[in-house]
Amino acid sequence: MKAIIIAGGRGERLKPITNTVPKPMLEIDGKPILLHIVRHLKENGIKDFIIALCFLPEIITKFFGDGSKFGVNIKYTYENPEKPLGTAGSITLAKSLINKTFIVTYADILRKLDIKQMITFHKSNQAFATLNIYKRPSQDAKSQILTKNNKIIQFIERPSESDLKKKFLWTNGSFYIFEPEIFKHIPDNKRVDFGFDIFPKLSLEKKVFAYKTTDYFVDIGSLEKLEFARISFPKRKNMLTSAK
Repeated sequence: MKAIIIAGGRGERLKPITNTVPKPMLEIDGKPILLHIVRHLKENGIKDFIIALCFLPEIITKFFGDGSKFGVNIKYTYENPEKPLGTAGSITLAKSLINKTFIVTYADILRKLDIKQMITFHKSNQAFATLNIYKRPSQDAKSQILTKNNKIIQFIERPSESDLKKKFLWTNGSFYIFEPEIFKHIPDNKRVDFGFDIFPKLSLEKKVFAYKTTDYFVDIGSLEKLEFARISFPKRKNMLTSAK
């Protein structure tokens, strides 16, 4: 199975650091965020990658090359930084490289996730798409996902003020398993986002399932989250190592 990692964001809230270093290459525990993500996927049997690049791509390609030094295979796609295509639009550039079930995730999230189990869940439900969703304090939630028997029945990007008053929401974990037919729902050469443009409609039309988790998850979108990841991720890794 192939994985597309979306790694083209500008990292606006991480400036000035990201003026010269792309967000996926910021270091956590002495290694780039993107390397931790690649290794996590590799540990779960994923060795074929397509990294979707946009801003400062040469820093990423120089470090990873074809992936062979990390025991994986890597290809790249390139967006025009003057006309970025959004989270969904960016994967259309990899359409010719995909012909089977595949994974999409982002290059700025560290998490604990049993990917093998999620793949089994996706296949057992004969799903068109499966989204990892996780509990998040409502005041910090960017989306709200409602389910019934693990099937997504409503996807709301930017929940209402009344929903944000709840203790927590199930929200988008930004790790997806898709069937290749997903490309029929994403227009080419147009800025399209999964949260705003694709999932709200797709969840009403297709078999879109939710794989729920409540474990370690850090979306490194701000300087505060970067600092939290630098403190928490090494502790989590050491706990996992000592438990073996």
